[in-house]
Amino acid sequence: MDFRFFSRENLFAFAFLVILVTLIVLTATILSPFLGDFLWAIILAFTFYPLFMRLKNLLRGRANLASFLLTAALLIALVLPGFFVLMNVGQEAKRVYQAFSGSGMDWIEKSLSVTERFPSRFKGVLEKFGTEPEQAEAILRNAIDGTLKAIPKFVGEQVSVVFKNLALFTLHALFVAVALFFFFRDGARYAGLLVELLPLEAKYSQVAVTTFSKTVTAVVRGMFITAFLQGVLAGTGFAIAGVPVPVLLGILTAVTSMIPFLGATSVWLPASIWLLVDGQTFWGIGLALYGLLIVSTVDNVLKPLIIGETTKIPVFLLFFTILGGLKVYGVLGIFLGPIILAMGMAFLTIYKEVYLKPAQEKAKLSSEETKSQKVQAGL
Repeated sequence: MDFRFFSRENLFAFAFLVILVTLIVLTATILSPFLGDFLWAIILAFTFYPLFMRLKNLLRGRANLASFLLTAALLIALVLPGFFVLMNVGQEAKRVYQAFSGSGMDWIEKSLSVTERFPSRFKGVLEKFGTEPEQAEAILRNAIDGTLKAIPKFVGEQVSVVFKNLALFTLHALFVAVALFFFFRDGARYAGLLVELLPLEAKYSQVAVTTFSKTVTAVVRGMFITAFLQGVLAGTGFAIAGVPVPVLLGILTAVTSMIPFLGATSVWLPASIWLLVDGQTFWGIGLALYGLLIVSTVDNVLKPLIIGETTKIPVFLLFFTILGGLKVYGVLGIFLGPIILAMGMAFLTIYKEVYLKPAQEKAKLSSEETKSQKVQAGL
């Protein structure tokens, strides 16, 4: 038995490793409730760090002031739209609640006379099954009454959920802002420390950091540019077609445009159907064509162009990483999916350069030496 393993140096190294891993796990556990906030702050910091450096230079190196001003500007620019959406959703839900609670829906009950609406043929079918039209009317009225009584309760619950989410949204936005301030101010130092800790040569560590930075910037720019354009285009279309609350629907289009497959379609398609049901056939068909040919085309063309060209991720993989990231990590996964894939591709390239290529060259050299020895032996 080799007792050298139990030497003082090895035991110290093992104990140190156990303590280090334990401390890392404990730290991660403590910070886990704020992991999402930290990730949002990191994404924003990498995206807007060049702007921070310009602002810092304009302010003659005052990093604290530059970090505060840029963080405040981003907080206002990014939080206000979300705050506006939640507030409007709450107000609309409140109106629906009041309408269903009051006498606003009485006309539905009054206008429903099953005996009058059923054609004579349908009356015959009912009688054939032993059901009187008046009995069918009573059953339908009971169903309507139950639905009308349930709607106010449901909407009231949703109003409270909206305002609860509004409070949580505001709280997490503040957490992100605090983290973002320090990432702006001390980001270069944190990045340098990360490069030192990576078990790679300096040039490969720099490749990893650069890939991460480029990917984050490309994904955020691609998402927000296409979301902004789709929101503006959709909002304009809603306003022209006469759809109610076009600004709110435009913002919802911008938000949903980040989701693959459904995206902006989940907003403009119901709006088109609403116009058709309302009897506005021309505007309903026109809005549907506008949404399909203009609004959704921006997402299908511009987003892969911005993200794919920079990250070199194939379009079909980009689609699945965004969709998979959304399912696993929620909204944050829309950004994390492409970032994780790009980092994986970068590390595969590093593995090829550092480990695979030298091994192949060594095997090739060994094979050539063997051939040379055989030739010499034959001589």
